Amino acid sequence: MTERFIPKAVRPVPSGAFEVFMSVGQNLPGKLGYICNRKLKRRLCARALDTFSQVLADTKAGDLCIDLGANVGEISQRLAETGADVISFEPDPGAYEQLQAACGQLPNVELVHKAAGARAEQLMLRRSVKWSEDDPSGRTAMSSIVRTDREMSEDNGVLVEVVDLVAYLTALDRDIRILKMDIEGAEWDVLDALLAAPVLNRIDCIFVETHERFDPARYIPVFERLQTQAEAMRRPYINLYWV
Repeated sequence: MTERFIPKAVRPVPSGAFEVFMSVGQNLPGKLGYICNRKLKRRLCARALDTFSQVLADTKAGDLCIDLGANVGEISQRLAETGADVISFEPDPGAYEQLQAACGQLPNVELVHKAAGARAEQLMLRRSVKWSEDDPSGRTAMSSIVRTDREMSEDNGVLVEVVDLVAYLTALDRDIRILKMDIEGAEWDVLDALLAAPVLNRIDCIFVETHERFDPARYIPVFERLQTQAEAMRRPYINLYWV
C-alpha cells in the first residue's frame, strides 16, 4: 500500500526584517504585543496554503474529507474536486442556502445544516451587526456560536443544533483524510476534545483557522500549547497557521 502524504507540523520561522521585528514585538505587553503577533501570523499563514494544496493533490476517490464551517462552499468544492467523499457542516441558514446551490447536486458531497462543537446542544448562532435580511448569505463567514462581542448581534441570531464532533466522527467508523475547521472561535474546545479522543488516530490532516483575536490574553497561550502538541505528533498533521 502506497504511503499517503502527511506533512510534519513545523512552526514557521520568521523571514526578513519585518517578520523578525514582529516576532520580537509580540513579546511586548498588552495591545502592542498582540498587534505584532497578529501581523506576524497573517504573513506566516499565507505560507500554509501551499501545504493544503499539497495534501489535496494526494486526496482521491475513496477518501473522506470533513468541512466544518463550510459557509458558501468554496473549500467544499475544492475537496469534492479530488473525488473524495465530503461532509460539509454549515449552521447559518443564509450561508447554507448558498452552500446547497454550490454543492447540493454533487454526488460525493453530504450537507449537514448544523454547527460542530465539543458537545451536543442547542446554541444561539450570532451574526454580524451588519448582517441584513436583504443579503442573507452576506457577512455569514463570521457567524458564531461563541462570540458575544460588539461586532455580533443576538437580534440577528438563530438557534442552531450543535453536533458533538468527536461522537460524530467516531460513529462514521472511517479514516478521515482532511478535517478543515473554520468555526469562528469554537475551534479551541473542539481541538481539545479531539486531542483527547481515540478517533484522532483516524485523521490524516487537520487544517484550522484559529481566532485568537476574540480574546488574545486567553487564546494566544492556548494556540502556543496546541502548536507545541501538533509538532510532537506524526499523525495527524495539524496546521494552525491556515488562512
